[in-house]
Amino acid sequence: MSAPALEASLTVTVGDDEDRFSVTAELSLDRGVLVLFGPSGAGKSLTLRALGGLLRPVAGYVRATGEVLYDGERRIFVRPERRRMGYVPQLPSLFPHLSVARNVAFGLPFRERRRRGPRVTALMEEVGIAHLAGARPSSLSGGERQRVALARALLVEPRLLLLDEPFASIDQAGRAELRQVLRETLARHGTPAVLVTHDPEEALALGDTMVRFERGRTVAQGSPAALLREDGVVLLTGVTTGTTTEAGEGRVALALREARLEGPAEVLSGVKESLRLTLRTPRT
Repeated sequence: MSAPALEASLTVTVGDDEDRFSVTAELSLDRGVLVLFGPSGAGKSLTLRALGGLLRPVAGYVRATGEVLYDGERRIFVRPERRRMGYVPQLPSLFPHLSVARNVAFGLPFRERRRRGPRVTALMEEVGIAHLAGARPSSLSGGERQRVALARALLVEPRLLLLDEPFASIDQAGRAELRQVLRETLARHGTPAVLVTHDPEEALALGDTMVRFERGRTVAQGSPAALLREDGVVLLTGVTTGTTTEAGEGRVALALREARLEGPAEVLSGVKESLRLTLRTPRT
């Protein structure tokens, strides 16, 4: 029996004495996609960076496919470049002076970068950017840039792919298409992944298992559908008009087109004419 793709129990602390924030997380993944879910500021991205070695925890352990990458007691810390993990941030850091093909190939050994080998071509075709091989990043849309970042991360055949809200800067239609591309590509390659999001729709579409974060700690792990149902989450989707109007006392109103609410039957069933939905932002 193969070792789990990921096992971790860790504490990460950032900031100084006056502005310190700590995250304590426990999570595991056998295979598929693990979603780190919760509101902004709950500690999801800090946890992801610690898994990748970009932050050093203050305690705990991280194991990937059986290899110890961090162990506080044994003073083991494997550097990021030796962890064999791919990383796709919210805003892809592509090299503006390189073509799409050369950006994708950048993770390869130096001598292989200039030769567009069959793996580079095949992966660009797989994620739908083969026709952009000679283009520069400045000419790409947000979704196209993320496809380049995804292909670059997968080219090195990582044992784990880390995704930090990769669809946040993409419009609704582009998100749906890119989610499908990501899901199919990960399945074809058999690559496990950890995805950070606060979007319930994204968690349901991509996640096989989910860890819920609240105020700097993990509070539950299970299937996305079960955890979202437990929380009584109401999902509002729509297309923004792109403008806001003043609503008084430092508040604004954002108009939506094609709006849709999805949530527990006990909340939404029986609504006939009008509905007022109150969303309260969490306070620390």
